[in-house]
Amino acid sequence: MTQAHTPSRSSFPVVVAIIGLFLLFWFLTSKVYMDQPEVVPVSNFTVPDKTLAEHDGAANSVLASPAVLDAASGKVRLSIERAKDLVVAENSK
Repeated sequence: MTQAHTPSRSSFPVVVAIIGLFLLFWFLTSKVYMDQPEVVPVSNFTVPDKTLAEHDGAANSVLASPAVLDAASGKVRLSIERAKDLVVAENSK
């Protein structure tokens, strides 16, 4: 009984292919992450000195006063209560 001897293949091409895939992966990921803009630290931003009460007061005064925003398209700013009353009156007809 003779056994057929299969020739052993070199592992060199497999090793080169694996190293090449790792280098390709590294290149693509570094290219993607290097193209991202630099993130500015949060500490460089300034916070306005308005208190919450001042902000709420300014917002409420703007929301409470009616105004024409765009006369050509008929856009107006109404108080929420007035807008509710108009919707209820329109839908109760």
